[in-house]
This record gives sequence, structure tokens and C-alpha cells, in this order.
Amino acid sequence: MRDILSQGANQYRISVYYAYHFCSTEKVTRFKAITSMSPTGSLKALFWLRTFTILGQITVISLAVWKLSMDLRLTPMLLTIAGLSIWNLAAYWRLGQPWAVTHMEVFLNLAIDATALTFLLYWSGGATNPFVSLYLIPIAIAAAALPARYVWVISLMCIGYYSFLMLYYTPLPPIHEDFGGDFNAHIFGMWVNFMLSAALMAIFVAGISSAVRQRDRSLAKAREEALGNEKIVAMGTLAAGVAHEISTPLSTMTMVVDELLDQPEQSESIRPDLILIKKQIDICKERIKDLLDSAGHSRSEGGRAMPLRDFFDKLFDQWQVVRPEIEFEVTYLEPFRNPAILAEQTIAQSITNLLNNAADATVENGRKHIGITLSNASRELVVRIDDEGRGITPEQAGQAGRVPFSTKESGFGIGLVLSNASLGRFGGQVLLKNRSEGGTRTEVKLPLHELIITEGNTDAGQ
Repeated sequence: MRDILSQGANQYRISVYYAYHFCSTEKVTRFKAITSMSPTGSLKALFWLRTFTILGQITVISLAVWKLSMDLRLTPMLLTIAGLSIWNLAAYWRLGQPWAVTHMEVFLNLAIDATALTFLLYWSGGATNPFVSLYLIPIAIAAAALPARYVWVISLMCIGYYSFLMLYYTPLPPIHEDFGGDFNAHIFGMWVNFMLSAALMAIFVAGISSAVRQRDRSLAKAREEALGNEKIVAMGTLAAGVAHEISTPLSTMTMVVDELLDQPEQSESIRPDLILIKKQIDICKERIKDLLDSAGHSRSEGGRAMPLRDFFDKLFDQWQVVRPEIEFEVTYLEPFRNPAILAEQTIAQSITNLLNNAADATVENGRKHIGITLSNASRELVVRIDDEGRGITPEQAGQAGRVPFSTKESGFGIGLVLSNASLGRFGGQVLLKNRSEGGTRTEVKLPLHELIITEGNTDAGQ
């Protein structure tokens, strides 16, 4: 449980930060899928919507001029589209900048879109143009992405533009009778406008729904992690206090064992047991010293460079001293890469906790063998610990690492939670499942790139 106090505090702060940061501002790339209705996500949605709108405007004008033979005022309309295109390029550039997008920027983009639409409608029939209902699009986007004050301003702006176009506009030129006349063309335009509006609203509403679901999932996960980390902080505080308190009894026990070993009349049959007890006490004292010394240290101060295979060999050797009654077999699945890693002691302690859990389950079932398999061919370190215990229930497997539980009568059920939390700092996780031949398989998955210091000596130890 070394360094668990600082781990829990850091994880709690990180969880709260991401929960807040997800809801306030989101830094996204210009081509990444829209997954948030934050100002940045809204500006990106507007960029793509404006891109398709410009293409649609050019297509409609081309059809009106060359297919319907309409004498439109092309110069001001094309200048408006060109200006809108330049603005869209500026929005593209803005999305690539590191500073956060504000609601005011999103509002300004909506106002520009509504103004450009007004210019185009003014030169093509004003309120009589079947595409005049496109004013609803910026209002819908504002209602979904902006605070109420911006929504009201955009709504009043669009109402004002619509009212203006009812009085001032350039009438649409007549359509040749060969194409069905003005009324049929207007009906056709309304049909096209309805399809376009329906498609835009469906895509946009689907994006909003997906963003809301993603936000809810992220908030729920952050809330769950924050609650779990609060418990870890509490347990870490208790662990640090207990570690400090038991250092004195351990020192007393060491003195007693040393005195017994120094007595010449000591029975040779008891001496091996006393030596074993002394080794166990020394290990406890070393772990407590590491815990107290490392409290508050950063990750870079918590480990040193060591080949991956040496790291695990040392871990298993130390564990064998603590649990001599267990017979275990370690298998490295080839090809097994052996890079130099940061020998982070919290990882060693986490694996040790899992080994102890497997050993306890095995002994409780009257067995004494554990199988350990390590592989990293896929650039992900996988450690499998197969015990010979009685197994676990599906409910316990689902709670593994999140909720304290124990299959032992005297267990507290916190070892797995602490191990999962410690490994989670490096992007790892702990999974439990029953083996078909009996017992439980504990599987640790850990991204190897989180630990690698150098790729040198990759073949060492193979």
C-alpha cells in the first residue's frame, strides 16, 4: 500500500478536473468527430454545416440559371458566397488554434450565417423565396449550444431579417412556362428546402443526442472514480498511520528474535523458524520504510531503470520469501521483449497484492500451486495469475477492482481495489474470471509504453 495516499489524492484531483473540463471546454481537432456541444464542438459543427451549405448554394444557383433559365443577380450573390467561404476558412484556421473557443465566437458565426442568408434571399425573392425557412437552422443551433441570452439575440435577429425581406427584396424573375411556371417552381423549391432542412436537423439532433450521452457517460465515470478515490485516500491515510504505529512493535520483535538466535543453547530445530521469522520482519520493516519515505513523491522518484524481466524476477523472489508455502511456476511467453522500464514500486506492490490474494484462495482450498504467465508480444504487458481456489461468482467478477469484497472470512477486500487504482495510474486494469479447470484467473493488462524508458537491450534475458 506504499504511496497510496498520494495516489488517491492525485487520482481524485484528476477525476474532478476531467469532469469539469469536459463540461466547460473541449480541445478537439478539426477533423475529429463531433462528440460534444461545447463551444469548440459547436464551432466545428458550424464549419462543416457551412461547408455543405456553400456547396448547396452554388448548386441551387447553377440549377436556377442554367436549368430554369432564371435571370438572377449573380454578381452580388456570388460575392456573398465568396465572403462566406473566406469566413469559413477563417473558422477552419481558428479550430486549429490552442486557445479555447468562447460562446461569443459561436454566436458571431451564427450571426454571420444569418446575415449571409439574408443577402442571398434579398437578391432572390426575399420572403417569397421557398428557402426562407432556413432561418430556423441558426435558431435551433443556438438553442442547443448557447446560453439563453444568445438564443434570444439570434432569434430576434432572424425575425428582424425575415420581416425586412417581406418589405424589401429583389423579385425573382419569371420562370419559363416550359418548366411549369412560377407556382410549380415554388412548390418544388419548398420540397427541396424541406428535405434539406429535415436532413440538417436530423444530423444535428443526432449529434446533440450522441454528445449528451457521451457527456453523461463521462460524468458518471468521473463521479464513480472520484467516489472510489475518496475511499482510497481514506484507506491510504489509515495505512500510513498504522505503518507508523507498528514500526515500534516490529523493532521489538527484531530484538527478541536476535537475542534468541544469539543464545548458544538454542535448539537447532527452532533456529530455522527463527531465521524465517527474522526475514519476514525485515521485509515488513523495509516495506514500511518505503511507504513512509515515498509518501508524496512523484512517479519519477518512485522507481529506477531496470530490465522488465529482472523486475519481475526480483518481485517473485521477494514474494517467495514471504509465502514459502506456495509452489509457483513462472512462464514468459515468447517472443518476450525485455526493454528497460521504470521499476515503479507501486506496480510491484499491486502485483504482490494480487499474488497474495491468489495464494490465500489456493491455501484455503487445500492446494498450494499457482501458475504465473507473462506476455508482451502485442506491446501490452499481460500478467495472468491462475490459482487453485474455489473461484468467484459472476457478481464478484463484475465488481473486481471497483467495490471492496473478499472471499476470505478474515479479509477486508481492499487489496484488489488498491491494486486496480495503482495500475490505473499507468492505464492498466485488473480482470477476474473463473477458470474452466477450477480456480480463478487474475489478469493484469498494462500498456508497456507507459513504463518503457529505452528500447535498448530488448533481447536481454531471452
